[in-house]
Amino acid sequence: MKTTFYSPQNKNLLSRLVQEIFLGFKEGRELAYRLFIRDLKGGYKKSFLGIVWLFIPPLFTAGIWIFLNGQNVVSIQGAPMDYAAFTLCGTILWSFFAEALNKPIQRYQGAMSMMSKLNFPREALILASIYDQLFSLLLKLLVLVPILWILGYPPSGTWIFGLIGILGLLITGISIGLMMAPLGLLYNDIGKALPLILPFAMYLSPVIYPLREGGNFLKLQALNPVTPFLEFSRSSLGGYSFNLSHELILWSGVVVFLFFFSLLLVKIAMPIIVERNGS
Repeated sequence: MKTTFYSPQNKNLLSRLVQEIFLGFKEGRELAYRLFIRDLKGGYKKSFLGIVWLFIPPLFTAGIWIFLNGQNVVSIQGAPMDYAAFTLCGTILWSFFAEALNKPIQRYQGAMSMMSKLNFPREALILASIYDQLFSLLLKLLVLVPILWILGYPPSGTWIFGLIGILGLLITGISIGLMMAPLGLLYNDIGKALPLILPFAMYLSPVIYPLREGGNFLKLQALNPVTPFLEFSRSSLGGYSFNLSHELILWSGVVVFLFFFSLLLVKIAMPIIVERNGS
């Protein structure tokens, strides 16, 4: 029988936390997969459209802007691709990021009762969130690829770089979601505010319009971590030049740091939050 001794000493606390996180990912793989399969089967059981709901919001948003631009209600010029393809890529990529941001909070909220009763690696919930998003990405690509092909953008070798950019969107969304998870579990205001904030944030990103070449709006886009990853992915899929290499490198380093920082934050905060919710 294994005996664990707990000590109040903080010596080597950081290294111990890092070891526990990596061990949690290793031991939680099977549980993460089971949670992913369980929720996949149960999530759409009482829905007539099922997984189609993964596509309806971005396609609906893209359709509105394609219609408005086609009717000259709004005038969006300078898109480096056919505007329909450009907007569809942007909205689908943005929806993938938004789902990744929301997923950790949803996973922890759904597992709160389980966490208060059972001792299991909490990192399994993070892995389950990643599995959810990889499955969502697969379905989105099954829709996006034929549409782009029809619109004149067949698959090419540059699409591999597009997948790398999409991975950046995944890590960015998961990292921000993990950092918000402790507050989101303590205060429901976070979950209620996100549906209001994310649509506004979408219009601060080059989702439905091309990058601006000057002015204060360009500065806002440069400070937006989503911009370089989204634009890199879309330029790789659309075959046009990418001009944010420095921003991509900078934000890649920042996002990797944020990911590990968020893991440490959740590791420290989650026992306190579980104890508070269970009391």
